[in-house]
Amino acid sequence: MLFFRDRKRTVSAPRWILVNCGVALILQIGAATQLIAETDETREWPFYAPTEVSVPSVENESWPRNEIDRFVLHKLEQKQLRPSKAANRQTLIRRLYFDLIGLPPSSKAVTSFVNDPDKQAYEKLVDQLLNDKRYGEHWARLWLDLARYADTAGYEGDPDLPHAWRYRDYVIDAFNNDKPYDLFIREQLAGDEFDEIMGAGDLPGTPAERVVAMTFLRLAPFTEPRGDETRHEMLSEITSTVGSVFLGLTVGCAKCHDHKHDEISTVDFYRMKAFFSTVQIPRPEPGDIYQIGGSINASFYRDGEKDWAASLRQKLKKQASDAGAEVKKLQAAIRDRVKLDFEGSSGFGIQTISSAGNDYNFAEQAVHEGEPHLSIVNSDGSNWSIYTDGQQATLGSMSGMNRGKWFESIAAPQHISLGQHAQGKGEPQGSGHQGSFAEILIYDHPLDQAAVQQLSAYANRKYGISSETSADAAATDQPPQSGLRFWLDASDLDGKADTMNPPAESVVSAWVDRVSGIQIKQAQANLQPTLTELGPHGAAAVQFDNGFLVGNVEKATFLRDQQGAIVIVYSASHTKEGYGFEVGGNDQFLTTFINPAASTDGDPVDALIQSDDPRVSKDERRQYEFWKSRDRFVKHHLKRLQPVAMSLRHSYGPPYEPGVPTSRVMVRGEYDNPGEVVEAGFLSVITENQDSAPIRLDPFKRWPTRSRRMALAAWIANPQNPMTHRVMVNRLWHSHFGQGIVRTPSDFGYLSDGASHEELLDWLALRFVENKWSIKAIHRLIVNSSTYRQESTQRNKQAELIDPDNRLLWRFNRRRLRAEEIRDNVLFVSGRLNPEQFGLPIFPPLPGDVADAVKYSESKWDTQHGPEGRKRSLYIYQQRTLSMPFLQTFDALVCSESLPRRRTSVTPLQALAMYNGDLVNEETEYFAQRVMESAGSDINDQIKFAFETALGRAPTPTEFAQLQQLFTTTESPQLGLQAVCRVLYNMNEFVFID
Repeated sequence: MLFFRDRKRTVSAPRWILVNCGVALILQIGAATQLIAETDETREWPFYAPTEVSVPSVENESWPRNEIDRFVLHKLEQKQLRPSKAANRQTLIRRLYFDLIGLPPSSKAVTSFVNDPDKQAYEKLVDQLLNDKRYGEHWARLWLDLARYADTAGYEGDPDLPHAWRYRDYVIDAFNNDKPYDLFIREQLAGDEFDEIMGAGDLPGTPAERVVAMTFLRLAPFTEPRGDETRHEMLSEITSTVGSVFLGLTVGCAKCHDHKHDEISTVDFYRMKAFFSTVQIPRPEPGDIYQIGGSINASFYRDGEKDWAASLRQKLKKQASDAGAEVKKLQAAIRDRVKLDFEGSSGFGIQTISSAGNDYNFAEQAVHEGEPHLSIVNSDGSNWSIYTDGQQATLGSMSGMNRGKWFESIAAPQHISLGQHAQGKGEPQGSGHQGSFAEILIYDHPLDQAAVQQLSAYANRKYGISSETSADAAATDQPPQSGLRFWLDASDLDGKADTMNPPAESVVSAWVDRVSGIQIKQAQANLQPTLTELGPHGAAAVQFDNGFLVGNVEKATFLRDQQGAIVIVYSASHTKEGYGFEVGGNDQFLTTFINPAASTDGDPVDALIQSDDPRVSKDERRQYEFWKSRDRFVKHHLKRLQPVAMSLRHSYGPPYEPGVPTSRVMVRGEYDNPGEVVEAGFLSVITENQDSAPIRLDPFKRWPTRSRRMALAAWIANPQNPMTHRVMVNRLWHSHFGQGIVRTPSDFGYLSDGASHEELLDWLALRFVENKWSIKAIHRLIVNSSTYRQESTQRNKQAELIDPDNRLLWRFNRRRLRAEEIRDNVLFVSGRLNPEQFGLPIFPPLPGDVADAVKYSESKWDTQHGPEGRKRSLYIYQQRTLSMPFLQTFDALVCSESLPRRRTSVTPLQALAMYNGDLVNEETEYFAQRVMESAGSDINDQIKFAFETALGRAPTPTEFAQLQQLFTTTESPQLGLQAVCRVLYNMNEFVFID
């Protein structure tokens, strides 16, 4: 078998000792069940346990600071290359700070370090940063990416996982406390199986911290249960994740067939899956429509956490009780100041812009709650009338003129469009429809009451839209055909009755009118809507979330009509005005819209606030939105504060619950296609056998399902397992140098292309175990090396030809900060980063209406404009259907599967986010204010202070002169200083570390 194109090695492995929470369970395991076969056989790296490696000799004895340097230099000298010179102290302190705690050093810390005469100043700084509580916050991100951490379950509805945040805090503590990695593994895989069964009594209790740790096994995306299929998918995902995260092997590739590249068979996949066959997820809580499973009691165990939770509960309850009074107070203040009398409300409406002026009217009926509706607009050439769900609606009295203008009023129609406001241009102009369209019909005459009743009956039968009039009308499968000039029908997208519609969730790139063949279409993927279902009968509809379809009017026969009717079947979930069907050209148009801004529900001040009226201040809007949402969001936060964990347990076994099920290979990975029987066992690519795993069973036979996961965890965490320590050390190396010794951190198989420094990785793996699985010990070895201290900017043409990817590490790799580091850096430099640690997820402000765009029935985003929303990015609510735009721009996505490494893209959006984005624009003002308060009024002092604060160094004479010129060319000193601060935020040096 071939795993790497590399050297072979013969080893003889010792017998395996299973260690379980300090209690040695010495198992008598025959040769067939050992971790590695005892017979001398040829094994390919990395599938043998590393043995002590000789540190190579080097020619340049003056360069190495520790053994890492000797391994690296040896490889360089073999290629006649030499390492780069050491970076200066100014560069090194910035590099160390970002690498170890994810934040920049203060200018004071830089000055102190640069001028420190102590020869051990660097090593002391390393120890200081490793002991900094911010270290755990930074390095937890590495593990949370691997653990596919999120605060929601994903899929339809994206339901909340209210207690996932406790796992995030567990991981922060684990890194800060330098929890031994082998213990870290066992707690997450089998935290409830540490204690042995020593008697016939009840099960021993599980410490709360270990209950929280097992959240690791529950963090996969989860959709509503579908019986055995869902359980099969859940256990398969756990198996795949455990294999890639802890063993660095793509075990999941063998779920449906033998691995195409590595010696991992389908049988091995299901043998490993059998370790999880007895896990149980607590039953869902009553009222949980998504059925994502319940929680397990886990008291607050961190110091002061119980009191913190109690205090926060009281604060939240008070907010909820005060909310009503606060809303009324703000309403009264705004109403008295603005003195505006709202008389109308709005729902479905119509507007024409023509040479005759602006006609605009709407029905006073809310239709934006996401349910199906039928709206009919009649025009007799003089007036509009609107029917909604069969009832004639009262028109808004505060709207524009109602002169019944129809298609003939548009001077030069050119486009037919659907989904966004086009303003007569045929191009999307925003204000998009949020919801679906099922049918759009145009008639050449106003519809009488009989036709309205017929349409109501048709809509009721097909979409479940009930109305008083539809009850009296005969059920019908067709709308009225007389005078029908145009008909878009989502159940017949191509306008051909003899062809099948595509399946639900398909992309809709074109939609054809059934009457005259008019086609509206869209080539841009980001503007294409999707096919969905509407109503209780699952009728077809096209989902528009800012999508846009457009066509020409060559075949339109209704353009010269001076009267007629438009019929639309739709759903909407707007919070602001959204446009639908439009015909127009040369800036003239006739369009339908839905405007919920002044709905009859609630106080009319809502409309004023949501209309962006300048008479309402930004602070008033924020306060109003905060207090209006307290009742809903406080319930969510109080639930998050329950002393429970999103964990799982083993089945109790008969007679209470199922016992150990028979595990089988599922042929082709199909849950209902069982094959041969298998028993729990370790990967044969490592053990070289397919024997059953030794599992210590309860001698009293009361808990027959127990200890399976602990057997697996102990095997993974055993020092003789050849993968575990290598994989974790490689992950740390990857984080420090931008690429691992093995470039694919979760795949050490054939496709990984092997290790650049195989012996070095083995040497580090042995040191990892020798130092009691201390992650900080590996950090210390790496960052204290000369290899790590090299310059990143040195050019070496020979090295660039021989090793263009710097795999041999002849220089340090310059890297862009990760998305979270960039946001935290922006806030740190402005002086507004909230240093508070741990606790509930935070909800920083999002641009525009992003939170509403993925809200389903209601938004999950409890926007926090105060200090709580400015904590470190690690604490941001991880919503699987909503990545925070600023972080997403810099390649941070909310995980749906284990993420071993972030990509690093370069896009125009990144420059725009740093120059025009909401976050940077707001923090620029505070950065300038900080500079003025700290540096005084002298511009020279201000520029120097701002430069040192943002970049940790003084400006060069050229930089100083350019910033002075920028300052003097602005309208005022305040704006000048803000311009200087914005430039500093946008320097490459701000988002890169050398």
